[in-house]
Amino acid sequence: MQEEAGYADSDQIMSVEFDKKIIIYWWLMANLGLLTSFIGIPLMLIWLPFGWIVHQKQYEHMSGALTARSLNMRMGWLFKKQQNIALDKLTDVSISEGPILKALGVVKMQFETAGAAPFILSGVKNADQFRDVVLQHRDSLMAAPSSQSSSSTESSDVLIEIRDLLKEINTNLSSEE
Repeated sequence: MQEEAGYADSDQIMSVEFDKKIIIYWWLMANLGLLTSFIGIPLMLIWLPFGWIVHQKQYEHMSGALTARSLNMRMGWLFKKQQNIALDKLTDVSISEGPILKALGVVKMQFETAGAAPFILSGVKNADQFRDVVLQHRDSLMAAPSSQSSSSTESSDVLIEIRDLLKEINTNLSSEE
């Protein structure tokens, strides 16, 4: 069930590979969550076999790619989500692992952006390499001259004109008093 490549997938540099062990992590965490409540314990009898299937479907519907301008992620089986993170808005990429993740040999990556909540991605294979490639492309994108410099100059010109008009208005108001 492969989706058609769209605008967000153009200029793909690297695709994200996910470790199948993330299914075990999700399943374990769901079961630990159910164990923490009285209602959850009886639900575990249903969730033990059914949850494994749900998490497997989740895994099958995960994809991601680094493109020339963004990091694009798709996930979800029942509830689909697509996240496109512009590289010029990316501020940090961190990798973490707790005791359960470490035992499974899986990591969580957290992508922090300017002005938005962090995006967390679990189970990325070769996370160190992927992080380095993402940050390298972000840095090269930020260092490259962009077409925004001309629009930035135009914006500065408009702001200067507004400032001058405000000074003139202020002078006229002062002279009328």
